[in-house]
Amino acid sequence: MSGDYYDYTLTMKPERPWLLPYHQSLVYKTMNAYKDADGSLNAVHLTFAQTLELIERIHNMTLGVPQVVYLTGWQYNGHDSKYPAWEQVNEALTRDEDATALDSLRWLIREARQRFDCRLSLHVNMMDAYPDSPYWDEYVAKDIIAKDVEGNLIHGKEWSGMVSYQMSYTQEWKTGLAQRRIDRLIAMVPELVESGTIHIDAFLGERPGNGRGQLISPYLGYTKEEEAATQRKIYRYWRDRGIDVTSEWAYGLRDDRMVGLQPWCWHQEGKVSDLPDALYCSTKWVGSDMWFIENRMNPPNAREKFYLEVLPWYYGNHPGTKVEQVMVDGSDICMPALWCKTPTMIAYSQDGYASKAWPLPPDWQGVQEVSVARITWEGTEPCGTLRVCANVLELQMNAGEALRICPV
Repeated sequence: MSGDYYDYTLTMKPERPWLLPYHQSLVYKTMNAYKDADGSLNAVHLTFAQTLELIERIHNMTLGVPQVVYLTGWQYNGHDSKYPAWEQVNEALTRDEDATALDSLRWLIREARQRFDCRLSLHVNMMDAYPDSPYWDEYVAKDIIAKDVEGNLIHGKEWSGMVSYQMSYTQEWKTGLAQRRIDRLIAMVPELVESGTIHIDAFLGERPGNGRGQLISPYLGYTKEEEAATQRKIYRYWRDRGIDVTSEWAYGLRDDRMVGLQPWCWHQEGKVSDLPDALYCSTKWVGSDMWFIENRMNPPNAREKFYLEVLPWYYGNHPGTKVEQVMVDGSDICMPALWCKTPTMIAYSQDGYASKAWPLPPDWQGVQEVSVARITWEGTEPCGTLRVCANVLELQMNAGEALRICPV
């Protein structure tokens, strides 16, 4: 497996074509469960059954835009629980109908794809480790856990009240345990190959919070570039198994942005604006912190963010299109939803208006009447029809209202 640097500037294309169109998908994470300071389950925010309900609501609210969703806290007792092990699904998330949590997880992945065009996958970690992990003794004995030059374990940052430890990618790879982890997860959840994607959290190039340029494990002495080369092997290993790797924005904490190996990064939209979105993009819709609040089935600002940010972004990333000024007027918008199977436009107004004229797309020439339906979390509510005059549609909208518009 090669650890060579990939020079994307030669082609401005990925090393291998991405398996999913991240630049034309709604990509987000859910927070399903958290552990507490002693490693026990702290709280469940979304069961697997509730996660499918959320995906359905997003499907309704977006008129079925393709979704890519990563489950956070799906394993053991919740987010960050028992790393580096991935071998047990969180039992607290199980459906009543299923015998095991694994059955429920696999059901969720299949249902999300078949019913809602959603590629659902997992949020994992390949750097952090915790003493309560079933892998802990083996990883300490094989020097995978970071140690100082004298061989003492190095404490990392504290997450949810529990101290983390970091691991050497190179040492885990050389022992074959990185490959074993990946292979076991895919064998346990073969639907991951159908999803075609995985999200690796905190895939950094050095230990966080310990000063820039520090080796992950001074005891082993692997350089930052050697660790980065191993990371490239890990990207390619996953890809050989039919799975793209996405991760956080970690440039600086690693020397390589992994452009051409990583299609999407979490939470740093402005940092990737120098690259075409089809090559490397970031989130247009921050979701991780939205799902565990009290009204988790009605995430705050989700509609505004989707209609005013994601819709123009998606449209502009479609071949041969650009967002015209006539499609957007401040916090009002009326533009095509190109993912829909039939000609469709979405109109949205944040503050509402009494009357506004919107030109219809050129390929709607000849349309004399349109059907209008209100878009809600539960689906669409027909509102009747409107006449079109000279390819211009006049609308009146309430504050926070979204409409689906289709030719009659």
